[in-house]
Amino acid sequence: MELTELLKPLAGTPQTTTALVVLLLPLLAFFVLFCFGKRLPRRGDWLAIGISAITFALSVYLFTQTWNTATFHTRTTWFSLPSSIVSDFTAGILLDNLTVLMLVIVTFISTLVQLFSVGYMHGDTGYHRYFAYLGLFTFSMLGIVLVDNLLLLFIFWELVGFSSYLLIGFWFERPAAVAANKKAFLVNRVGDIGLLLGLFAFYTYFRTFDLETLRTLISAGNWSDNSFILDYTLNGELWQLELSSLLLTLAGLGLFMGCVGKSAQFPLQIWLPDAMQGPTPVSSLIHAATMVAAGVYLLARCYALFTPDTLTVIAIVGAITALLGAIAALTQYDIKAVLAFSTISQLGYMVMGMGTGAHDASLFHLTTHAFFKAALFLNAGIIIHAMHRALYHVHQPATSIDPQDIRNMGGLRKAMPITFYTYLLAAAALVGLPLFSGFLSKDAILSGSWAWAQTMSANGNNLYFVVPVIGFTVVLLTAFYMARHMWFMFFGSFRLPFNIQQVRLSAERENERVMVLPVVLLAILSLGIFFSLNPLSFSNSWVMNGISLKATTDGALLADELLQAVTAQDEANHTAHLVIGILSAVLGVAGIGLAISKYKNRTSEALLHAQPKGLSSRVSYNHFYLDNFFNTTFVKPALWTATTLYRVDKRIIDYSLNYGSKWLVVISKIVGWFDRLVVDGLVWLVGALSKVFGMLGRNLQNGKVQSYYAYSLFGFILIILYIVLF
Repeated sequence: MELTELLKPLAGTPQTTTALVVLLLPLLAFFVLFCFGKRLPRRGDWLAIGISAITFALSVYLFTQTWNTATFHTRTTWFSLPSSIVSDFTAGILLDNLTVLMLVIVTFISTLVQLFSVGYMHGDTGYHRYFAYLGLFTFSMLGIVLVDNLLLLFIFWELVGFSSYLLIGFWFERPAAVAANKKAFLVNRVGDIGLLLGLFAFYTYFRTFDLETLRTLISAGNWSDNSFILDYTLNGELWQLELSSLLLTLAGLGLFMGCVGKSAQFPLQIWLPDAMQGPTPVSSLIHAATMVAAGVYLLARCYALFTPDTLTVIAIVGAITALLGAIAALTQYDIKAVLAFSTISQLGYMVMGMGTGAHDASLFHLTTHAFFKAALFLNAGIIIHAMHRALYHVHQPATSIDPQDIRNMGGLRKAMPITFYTYLLAAAALVGLPLFSGFLSKDAILSGSWAWAQTMSANGNNLYFVVPVIGFTVVLLTAFYMARHMWFMFFGSFRLPFNIQQVRLSAERENERVMVLPVVLLAILSLGIFFSLNPLSFSNSWVMNGISLKATTDGALLADELLQAVTAQDEANHTAHLVIGILSAVLGVAGIGLAISKYKNRTSEALLHAQPKGLSSRVSYNHFYLDNFFNTTFVKPALWTATTLYRVDKRIIDYSLNYGSKWLVVISKIVGWFDRLVVDGLVWLVGALSKVFGMLGRNLQNGKVQSYYAYSLFGFILIILYIVLF
């Protein structure tokens, strides 16, 4: 097949033009707010929310035009290089089921977060800058979703990293926020190095970054003796490609490294808990719903490029991340830290689903998680906001009581009933209780991972069952830490020395309406009925059917045989689905029961001074000391090396250069003196002597005969004396 023909420009359609408008509108909001926000009425929040609402409406329109109906693709030649072995570099927009689903999720949650921020960020000195940064982030995330090739995806990928850096460190006057955004930026760059190597590896093999073309090329290839063989032509020249499975596995793992960084997978998950230093709505938008999900979206887009070995590594890393995140959440006391580690754990679920072939289940969980986790973070923002307000009213110093510490709460359901019930709905979805969205998506991932383990262990290696077993264990742990979380905040008695009613905005109103509306909508969308008409079964979910492998990749997979085996095994075990669903629900209820039984008899005083005890609790609380490990292994050696090199530069190199230059000046002066007095002096002396002797010689030649006679006689006398004496 001719590669140039596959990359030919494709004419635009009204749908792709609309998608381009959706992409550019948030960028327009960023420029206007950043440059002129201070002079706009209400400092431009109405403009940001209005543009975001328009992008959401246009995304819904694109969803209705595309979902299970058609695929729209426009492509143009971006630039060309004068070489016969390099194909044209293209740029385009691809609209399929996965794209429009992500468009709706990103724009919907972005709109709700900006609406919520009107109340949460009111009075902040950087109010217009905050909304400008949200626009930049939304633009970057939409770019990842819409583009059709890896090079453009990488550009927007880095823009997401930059905009998240700005938002995490929004309160840059706080040292903790500055440290957090630097940490997030640098850790993500580690993963992005792997992503960059991976995408250039695929370009080296296939001479294109275009994802549709890559899938076409891969589907046209064949496996022979553990080698991938493909013939294609580029500019009329035949290319015969033969790649070992190892090379393709390493290239795929390079792409996965981008996911490891962005989606906070083991061992690069250390940045996400610190990223909670940004405003809570930022945590909801970036670190719960969209940015961290970009890694999972990348895996879905590049699924055709992964070998079975790559998928196995992905499954193992996802399972480890899910387990470590859940264990770390068990002992946290900061309200946002619990949710941050929960996000790490749920992202591990999604990655595990991708690795086990449950591609559609993983994306289904991404969708449901976006809604209920955004609801949890925004509710956490309401609670933090209320605690700050109450502490301000009672004139407590800001440093004496931490408004984010759940040990300082208790009994909030009485003063904040709307927050309690919306939090309860979202938490039930996170735990995976029946009738809630999380139950459907988790059940789908667990069923897929179990079928994968059955298929992979057909040769007698039962170690593959460790992955689904970890998945079931995480269900129990998730239920435990969320029940503990809820108990500390909403049950028992209020643990601070003032009236709990002071956390309310007023006697009549619990909170600002602009903050309540988004969490109510998100909490309602945590119900399973919105994703499947049968809220107890995921098999008929409209989301899963629309984003299946067939719908999104046309089956063009390197791992096709493995996934066909998993699908066949999955379809043959309808009873297993029922058992897995029941087991998941039982584990969820058991985790809740264990947490309640452990904490229900704790006194307020005991909870207020609760501290991690025992080795396992300390390990959990300190996140397995991964930060200490990285500090000891990488950060401190790097800082020591940098400090040593700095000192060498200042004390040796600079010292040598400074004093060397001074000695050069001294030596040059000595050389100049020697040149003037000795060299120039000798030259002058020779000239002077020559002049003297010349004058003498000239005087001897005076033209007088008697003088010549006298000189001759004098010379004759000298000769006689010489003969007589010697």
